[in-house]
Amino acid sequence: MIEDLVSISTLMMCTFLSTIVVGIFLLQVWLTDRRHAAARYWCLSMWVGSLCTLLFAFRAYGYPLVTIGLANMLAVFGYAMMWAGFRVFDERKVHGVVVLSGPVLWLVAYLGVDAVTQDVNNRVIIISLLITAYSVATGVDIWRGRRRDPLPTRFLAALFFVSHGVIYFLRVPMTLLAPSAFGHGTAYSAWFAIFSLELFAHTILAAVAMLVLIKERGEALYRQASRTDALTGIANRGSFLDDVQARLAGRPGGSLLVFDLDRFKSINDTYGHAAGDVVLRRFVEAVSGRLEPGMLFCRFGGEEFALFAPHHGIDRAEAFAQSLRREINGLALHDAEGREIGLSVSIGLADVETFGMDFDRLYSAADRALYAAKDEGRDRVKRALPSVGLSGFASRMRASVAPDTGAAAAG
Repeated sequence: MIEDLVSISTLMMCTFLSTIVVGIFLLQVWLTDRRHAAARYWCLSMWVGSLCTLLFAFRAYGYPLVTIGLANMLAVFGYAMMWAGFRVFDERKVHGVVVLSGPVLWLVAYLGVDAVTQDVNNRVIIISLLITAYSVATGVDIWRGRRRDPLPTRFLAALFFVSHGVIYFLRVPMTLLAPSAFGHGTAYSAWFAIFSLELFAHTILAAVAMLVLIKERGEALYRQASRTDALTGIANRGSFLDDVQARLAGRPGGSLLVFDLDRFKSINDTYGHAAGDVVLRRFVEAVSGRLEPGMLFCRFGGEEFALFAPHHGIDRAEAFAQSLRREINGLALHDAEGREIGLSVSIGLADVETFGMDFDRLYSAADRALYAAKDEGRDRVKRALPSVGLSGFASRMRASVAPDTGAAAAG
């Protein structure tokens, strides 16, 4: 029979060794990069699990209050810390009452209820219900986090924890239908051996899920950093270009707005670079608060910014730009010494309908309009005008040489 082939004590020793190793890896992850705060909880979960499985392995030789009472409390606490780790992983609040309620309920039942203290089957039922609750809660929380952070492994991890909770819950009806005998310090039956084997597999797979999710989160953070301006937190030039070009290819239309903060060098020279950084961040906050769905906004470099409005023709884009210009004028800005900082912005516009879907041409037109706005006195919005092309250039050339030709004929 399977209970003769599978030694529960041997499984517990294997689980002990594997959780120790995983706990060391998770500790190294946390010490290397403190942003992975969940690794601290998972590391504690693994080491608590290691201690409880070690105690389980010596049930035949140990004191029941330790090898049964304390060991099961640690098992429940380990699952609670695993749940807490996934909450921290998704930057959600960890409720201490939830973490402690499971271990406390077990201790109250074991120490205060004789039917639990004396009957292994009642103990199996209580532990199964508590671990099922934490496992299912963990799976649900992992799945809920997909909206904020859709990591590739998230679905499998959620499915794995929920399915483990369901499997663990099956111990309850099995205990009622086929009660386990008590032998060698623990429950002894074919079905209990099978569930112990599943528990060992769960421990390994849980460790793999945690390490893979940490890896995927690190890669996601790296990708985000490579696409984000470090000072302002908005898109950088490279990511903006990629996104706008993809938008132009999929949905032709829209307008490009190019911003330049007026006399920004003077702000840095007068109030200091720290004040200049504050000005940049406040400007970004003001514009970001006015963004409409589908708009793309980036820091193009220095004090220059760009915004693509995919659903705006030139008239609507100009009205939007004027409202932004007025809002920037109204910002209350002060340096560290309380001195007021005046700020204005010049904006150049170019629309896809006039200049086409080639981004370089669209940007060149908006940039020319921006510098026309600055040449005309700054703090204004300027539309880009379509180029007159080669025929216009030829006409100007003919006009410039006509007087000389007439003079020669007269002579």
